[in-house]
Amino acid sequence: MAMKCPECGMTAHTRTSEYQTGTLKKTWYQCRNIDCSCTFTTMESLDTIIMKPQKVAEEPEPVQAVHQRLPQTLNRYGSASRLSNRQKAPV
Repeated sequence: MAMKCPECGMTAHTRTSEYQTGTLKKTWYQCRNIDCSCTFTTMESLDTIIMKPQKVAEEPEPVQAVHQRLPQTLNRYGSASRLSNRQKAPV
């Protein structure tokens, strides 16, 4: 943010700032005009809140279901143990 110098009217740049309270800030400015070089402070404060953000109700995190392994039969019973057409011996 820039302010106009109260002495010469040129723009002044911020040198430093500090919060006095949660809504009040003190800022030190210095004029950019080398011949003037006026240093001054300003106070910036909260005036009005135009609109407050709506608070969104927090959604609970979804509970992840515990995955249980199903019993498996590999190459012992059923179609998994049968030879495919490509694996059968030629007749």
